[in-house]
Amino acid sequence: MKYLVFCPCGHGLDRHAQEGCAGDGRFECDCLRSQDLALDAAIEHARSHPWGPSVGQPVGDAEIA
Repeated sequence: MKYLVFCPCGHGLDRHAQEGCAGDGRFECDCLRSQDLALDAAIEHARSHPWGPSVGQPVGDAEIA
């Protein structure tokens, strides 16, 4: 599941640790959410945007963050 769920920062749960998000491997991320908090944030995003694009999915030229 951690490879299929994305935090509102746009990175998968697999990139999150207790210290926060490790980014995409090229760039660091400012997100300080642990895996548990990132999962909660992704669930909340899905509840508040049920018909919108998923977190981290391109919308035109921009991404949702």
